[in-house]
Amino acid sequence: MSGKPILVTGAHRSGTTWVGKMLALAPGVTYIHEPFSPRTPAGLSPARFDRYFTVVTRENEARFRPGLERTLRFRYGLAAQLHSLHRPRDLVRPFRDLPRTQRARRSGARPLMKDPIALLSAEWLAESFGMDVVVLIRHPAAFAASLKRLGWKHSFATFIQDGEVPEVVRPFEAEIREQAERPGEILAQAALLWRLLYNAVDGYRERHADWEFLRHEDASAEPVATYERLYARLGLDFTPAAREAVARASAPDNPVELSTPHAVELDSAASLGRWRDDLTAEEVETLRERTRDVWPRFYSDEDW
Repeated sequence: MSGKPILVTGAHRSGTTWVGKMLALAPGVTYIHEPFSPRTPAGLSPARFDRYFTVVTRENEARFRPGLERTLRFRYGLAAQLHSLHRPRDLVRPFRDLPRTQRARRSGARPLMKDPIALLSAEWLAESFGMDVVVLIRHPAAFAASLKRLGWKHSFATFIQDGEVPEVVRPFEAEIREQAERPGEILAQAALLWRLLYNAVDGYRERHADWEFLRHEDASAEPVATYERLYARLGLDFTPAAREAVARASAPDNPVELSTPHAVELDSAASLGRWRDDLTAEEVETLRERTRDVWPRFYSDEDW
């Protein structure tokens, strides 16, 4: 493996796919998509996470570390994939994914793990695998508007593991348990999710001066300059082809709205204020008040 593994994380809908795929344009880097997701094929994620936002620590790492080591070393779990087949069309996956991981392993590629679902395990990942970490931050109203537009709800029971709430989100335990028992509407869920995720990120920022913390809004306003700096920070070669691809992915002639949740071609500058069109003035004010204990650490009044 050439160079330290890279972790690109942050809340979902915060630009992690865009940043991960743009950084993976660098020579010698191979993109790994969300091994913490329960929906990721077993061959690519032998760790087999069964819930979203699993918090991995030294206490429970024995269950997950071997599988994640295989993922980061591009060792495809063929047996795990075959055992997990449910439909005939699933047979296609090994023929597509196995050669790709074999090529990455043979070339000594530097793994880039893009995974917002791993956000609450970022410290364990960095310590366990010596990762360079990039954390994306997004305005709470933009985050909430995106969830509203997609209709994405969240089960807060995922944060309750063996009856306990992990330490990293424990300041919100009462609210987590209330939402787990009596789920609220999407914007209420989005506000709590944003608060607990970015309260954790604020702690990371205090403890890890060597990590990169990037606001989605800043990257969207100046994408080429942002990636030039990120490439240099991570020791990556910002080739002319990569520069052109970054400019193309964020160009003004791209749509203001992504075609699919994991698309990356977007008019990044024009999309910045999209949440003001998607939310009512009352919804914006409600979100502002509900997230007030956390957002001033990342944004100013002018950002509203």
